[in-house]
Amino acid sequence: MVEQLLSTCNLTHLLLRMKQAGETMPSQNLLPIQLVMRGTTAPPEWLDAKAANRSASAEAQRMNQTPYDLISVGEVLIDLISEQMAPALDQAVKFRRFLGGQVANVAWNVSLRGGRTALVGCVGADGFGRFLRQELNDVGVDTAYLHQITAAPTTLSFIVRHTATPDFIIYRGADALLSPSQIPAQAIAQTRPLHASAFSLSKEPSRSAVLHALQVARPANCLVSLDPNYHPRIWDGTVPHLEVLEEAYSYVDVTKPSWDDCRRLFGPQADPQACLSRFLEWGAKVVVLTAGREGAIVALQSGERWKLAAHEIRVSDVTGAGDAFWAGLLVGLLDGLTPLRAAQAGQRVAEIKLATFGPLREPLNRAEIYHTL
Repeated sequence: MVEQLLSTCNLTHLLLRMKQAGETMPSQNLLPIQLVMRGTTAPPEWLDAKAANRSASAEAQRMNQTPYDLISVGEVLIDLISEQMAPALDQAVKFRRFLGGQVANVAWNVSLRGGRTALVGCVGADGFGRFLRQELNDVGVDTAYLHQITAAPTTLSFIVRHTATPDFIIYRGADALLSPSQIPAQAIAQTRPLHASAFSLSKEPSRSAVLHALQVARPANCLVSLDPNYHPRIWDGTVPHLEVLEEAYSYVDVTKPSWDDCRRLFGPQADPQACLSRFLEWGAKVVVLTAGREGAIVALQSGERWKLAAHEIRVSDVTGAGDAFWAGLLVGLLDGLTPLRAAQAGQRVAEIKLATFGPLREPLNRAEIYHTL
């Protein structure tokens, strides 16, 4: 169970504490820092939603229904990653099988950081589906809401191992068939953060399922996070992607686009600062734009922005690095870090992943990670 968790998922108190700490000046080098943990300031009494969430969580505890530290809703699939570095798929020879899918990876990584997580999604009634369930169970992700269906096989993704944005191809299957009726509304209403991605918004019925989950989470005052991992290869084209994402972001608190995401979403001439503003205008309260070797930018709806410099590391595999960043970011927020500090924690977890081929498998010590910030 994640310790020192916020009793509510509302970001209001986090942003207020950030202002009180005087974190308003951009910095190119944010090390070393003073760790700001929850407990130094009492929550505002006027935040009725916070008290309501505490009551709901306490009631769930009494009923032995401990709220999840994170519920991920959406894609879970097989990543087949080339064993050797290669510039493109046609030059890759051998592939290794791993669990994949943005939201599945986030649940996996949060579980490795000590969180109680669950995944809502669909896999095929096949060997790959059984493999994914076992992989998730092995790291402690609850698969009670992982549905095995016969209508389609498990989704597959072939990815070339690369030090930059990799070449890939996806064979869609069961992941896109998640339906609104399979969304566990009661569990979502009690969770701390709900996490989803644009991948599952790309096609029906999973699009409606994810939007339904976001709609359930909002009145429950959960922190809602969304990865805008849009790609034209997988979007069905029945509804413009910006229209769908603008609707989804009306429920979102936290988002972490990559620079590649931004260029796919808004065009190759997109400007980073303008992209940050677009996400904030859509409704996100915290935006972390990651740009590989160029570092990251943290932007708040209240106007503050900071630059995080990248660190020199030896890259083994980039696949899943953004998802590892997400886990560090979300757990940092739950541990009481300000959005800026949480983004730094996310950056550190991503660096650990970049040095690893395939997903992280060993538990991560949060205290040690925070100490290195």
